[in-house]
Order: sequence, then C-alpha cells, then structure tokens
Amino acid sequence: MGFIRKKVHFVVLSIMGILLVSFGLATLNNSIKKDISSPPKSAEIQMLEKIEVKLVGKYNIGTYSINTHVDNNSQDIDIDVLGSQEYYDSVKHEIKDIVRNLIKSTKFEAYNVNVKKGEILQMITEEDLERNNFLVEIANKINNELTNAYPNKIDGGVDMRIPPPDAPQELIVEVSTLLEGKKQEAIGKEIEKTVYIVLEKKLASNKLLKESTVKIYIYNKHKEKIKI
Repeated sequence: MGFIRKKVHFVVLSIMGILLVSFGLATLNNSIKKDISSPPKSAEIQMLEKIEVKLVGKYNIGTYSINTHVDNNSQDIDIDVLGSQEYYDSVKHEIKDIVRNLIKSTKFEAYNVNVKKGEILQMITEEDLERNNFLVEIANKINNELTNAYPNKIDGGVDMRIPPPDAPQELIVEVSTLLEGKKQEAIGKEIEKTVYIVLEKKLASNKLLKESTVKIYIYNKHKEKIKI
C-alpha cells in the first residue's frame, strides 16, 4: 500500500502497466480545529524530498517512491534512472549508496533500495500522465484524511492501484493498519467509510474516479485483510 514522487510530484508513479502509489501519511491531528494550520509532513514525504535534493538535477532520475507491499510484505525505495544502458550502469551503484546513506538510522533503514533503468520516455502518453495526476490527487486526499482521523493506527501508508488504460477501469485502495484484536473490524469499517467519504465529497470532480469502480481493502497489523 502508500506516497510516490516524480517531478510532477510525489510522488511518482511507474506509469506503464499497473500504477502503484505508495504514500506515507502526514500527521494532521486536530488540523480541522486549526483554521489555517498546514499539516506537518510525514516521514515518507520528508525522505522523498531528501532524495530529490540529492539526486534530481545531478542524475537523470525518472520516478522515485517509497512502497509497502502487503501481498509479499516487502518495503522498498524504488528509483528509476533514465537514459542509455551505459549511463545507467555508470551511476546505479553511486545512486544506491547515496540513498542508503540517507536512510541510515531512520525508520527506512531496513527498506530495500532498488535502482532500476526507467522506461523509455516516448512510451509515456498524455493519457498516462493525466491518469498519474488524477491518482496523485486521490492519494494526497486519502492520506491526509486518514492520518488526521486515525493517528497511530495507519502502518506505513496507503497503496493505490489502477490497471493499464486498455483494461477495465478499477481503482483499488489498500490501507495497511496496526489494528488487531476484537476492535479491528469495527475500526476497519470506520476507515473504509472515511475513505468513501473522501472520494465522494472531496474528489467528486476527479475524472479517474468518475470512470472507475472503487474497491477498498483494509489490512490489520499481521497483513491480513480485515473482513468488513
């Protein structure tokens, strides 16, 4: 599940094939009561910004993201490098070392750092970029709302997936939590309801939502899907 970053922003998508957004959540507790206060940045966003400062401009970077995958319980920092195979081979180890130094002594220290050769830019269409922007908007809204409503209950972030443009339109939202015990189903239902409210009230004009069937999955502390 979770925050992604491209120089569009976040955050970041690998636009070909299934798009996956792994967003960390920003702490917004009580922000509703504070009229103008802006939310503090999550650890994920802060780390992505550090990666941007160190890599973007110095290297030919495509997308970069922090991802938690519930299906195989892996945690990764993915960096795409654009350019020729020769260029990729010349910088991949240096980039990996820079990122490893950044995450040292942080919550991301155990994450896998994957430096991959990015897709050919010509393969990215305007439709892909538009879908990317719509997905970023949805992810930001959901992350902010869940962090505000459920502090200390969300684990790592929210993953969002959509199929390629030629497949049936389906938006999958996966929320990884720290829930366990008897209350997990009740709180899981609340989280699901919160996501639906965000989608209906705050993202009604989002074109991707209008065209997609939405599925929401909530996972407990043990990475098991909560029956709702």
